[in-house]
Amino acid sequence: MKKEELKENILNILKKLNIDCKLASHEPILNFEIAAKVDEELGWTGKETKSLFVKGKSGKFYIYITTEDQKLDSKRIKGLIGEKVNIVSSDEMTEIIGCVPGSVAAFGYINDIVDTVIVDKVVLDYDAFICSVGVPDMSAEISTKDLDKILNYSYPNVLYLEKNKIC
Repeated sequence: MKKEELKENILNILKKLNIDCKLASHEPILNFEIAAKVDEELGWTGKETKSLFVKGKSGKFYIYITTEDQKLDSKRIKGLIGEKVNIVSSDEMTEIIGCVPGSVAAFGYINDIVDTVIVDKVVLDYDAFICSVGVPDMSAEISTKDLDKILNYSYPNVLYLEKNKIC
C-alpha cells in the first residue's frame, strides 16, 4: 500500500462516517517533540497518540493505539490476545502498510493485513486525540467519542486493553 493511498482512504472514511475533526498539513512529524510544537502552533488540545504496527508470534499483524507517553506492554497485550507481539521492523512496516516509523495510522488500511486493533483504554481519558493520517506531514484531531465508530468501521476486531492491569 502506498502512503498517499492510505491518506486518501483515511480522509474518505472520516467523510463517509461524517466525523467532525480538524485536519492540518504541517512540517513532517517523526518524534513527539516536533508533534508538541506543531500541536501548539495549531492550537490543538487533544492528546497525542501513537499507533504501533505489531506482529504476533502467529504471524498476525495488529495495530496498537496508545498515548504518546505509554510504552508497548507486550505482557498486557499477550494477556488480551493470547500471543506475544513485537514491533515490526521499519523496512517490513513500510513494505506492508506504506508507513514510516512515527506516522503509522490508526485506521484506513485497504488490505486485510490488519484485522485487529488494540486500543489502550488510557486514550479514552481525553476529550480528543491527535493521530497521523499515514504520512508524516498531516495529522488529525478527532473527538474521542468518535473513536469506536471509526475503528468498528475499519476493523473486524476491536479490543480494549484495560489500564494498568494484566488482562
